[in-house]
Amino acid sequence: MSSIPSTRLPDSDAASGTLLTVPGSVIREFDPVDVVSDAVAAVKPDIIIPADPDAGVVIPALTGSIDVPIYQPGRGMLPQTVETANGSVTIVVSPSIDSLPDDPMSLIETSHGYVVTDTLSLYIDPHARQTQLDGLEEYITTVDSAWITDHSLEAEAGVDISHLSTRLRSSYNRDVTVPDGHQISVAGIGTSRARLGVAVDDSTQPLTVTSVFPNGAVTTNTISPDRFGLRGITGVSETRANHLRTAGFETRSAVATASPHELTAVPSIGTNTAQQIHASARAVADEIIVSTGDGSLPTGDPVFIDIETDGLAASTAWLIGVLDGSASSGNYLAFRQPDLNAPSAHLEAFMTWLTGSARRRPVVAWNGYGFDFDVIHDQLQTHCPSYLDDWENRYTFDPLYWGRTQGNAEFPGRTNKLEHVATALGWEPTTQGINGRRVAELYVDWRERMNTADNPQTVSQPPWNRLEAYCEDDVRALARIYEALTDAHQTQTKNAPLKSKSDSSTSTSQGSLSDFGL
Repeated sequence: MSSIPSTRLPDSDAASGTLLTVPGSVIREFDPVDVVSDAVAAVKPDIIIPADPDAGVVIPALTGSIDVPIYQPGRGMLPQTVETANGSVTIVVSPSIDSLPDDPMSLIETSHGYVVTDTLSLYIDPHARQTQLDGLEEYITTVDSAWITDHSLEAEAGVDISHLSTRLRSSYNRDVTVPDGHQISVAGIGTSRARLGVAVDDSTQPLTVTSVFPNGAVTTNTISPDRFGLRGITGVSETRANHLRTAGFETRSAVATASPHELTAVPSIGTNTAQQIHASARAVADEIIVSTGDGSLPTGDPVFIDIETDGLAASTAWLIGVLDGSASSGNYLAFRQPDLNAPSAHLEAFMTWLTGSARRRPVVAWNGYGFDFDVIHDQLQTHCPSYLDDWENRYTFDPLYWGRTQGNAEFPGRTNKLEHVATALGWEPTTQGINGRRVAELYVDWRERMNTADNPQTVSQPPWNRLEAYCEDDVRALARIYEALTDAHQTQTKNAPLKSKSDSSTSTSQGSLSDFGL
């Protein structure tokens, strides 16, 4: 059986259903109601799916506390269903592979069905350096053939089916060719059992947020459980979280509505820590940026940038998106590599614009010093060395590093991801069902097909307009954060003129964290 990465993207205006996968390790190591309740409030899932390790402890721990259906695959006698996405998607949780009825239409009346199972896992052969789906052969021979459909069979079968496994990592999303020649769409929504052939890792696994769409597209994001509840507050360890609960501060909102002085009555929390904890809780609870330091923001009108690459170990920055102006009305410029044989053309165009029309203006990127700025430097060094000095002497600014690492601001949002912070501030994206990892996968898939095709002109193109629109969303989100950051900083300094950190021609360097995995 062969498989290829799924290249399916959701329709731009399609509604989605949301699954929240909760590993049992989260229940073991955190206050389950505190963390999961906060996650539910942030994610608003249609259904909660328990997952290993210790999937069986999830339902007992949350029953009566969470007002969301909790269905565990591999448990019970009959399939359980949830209809979502404005009535266009049905999620079916399978107790076992022989529990599904012969006719999918007896359970699914929507345009697309998703079957959640715990029977498909990833097997890694360390000697052959190959991976394969473990349990797939039994799966496709046990369930009725009507459940094994691809998009070419939609009209015949009456409903399209995708399969989600809690024992596959959330980055797994592939179309697998089965013996009859058709494809079964399989995506992971949990933890992988593949550890070079050994059992599942018992360490705490992340929460997984999965969006499912009527056309079969699936997107996933993982969030560490320590980003939710009291543990999600900056400066709050598990010990301090227990002290806060004992003192009556059981939720982040309770901490936010208290005063820093009140928090100093809690053991192990001094004045400085109380101020930090209070600011962090307020940022998320009130969905604002809270200024916490006296560092200066750059002077001059910023240029906002974001890059798209072929992954974390980037060998190319095939798209540099630029926003010149405000989040709502600024002009977006897309500098995209025209083809694989012209790696320098878009870099030269970007630097010509930057050193001309945007001369001496600060360049701003979210997590720029952990990713974007270094990648651009390496690309210029390789393909356009004549511009390297211009880039190295440019003033660059990373709001994430300035705020969190240097202690100048606390951000809203349940993670440090750009879209989470910006959304909490009221920004609304125009694209959906796509993230940086997905963009990289689509690009790499296209590049591999181009490099191996006998006639590259016959290779289908990625949806370049969608990918550029995603990048535009990111730079507009960045501008929205920067505008809120400026407002918060000016309020903190009582509208005093901002001091320049340095002349705008001075370069700087900061920390690390990746947009792919924050």
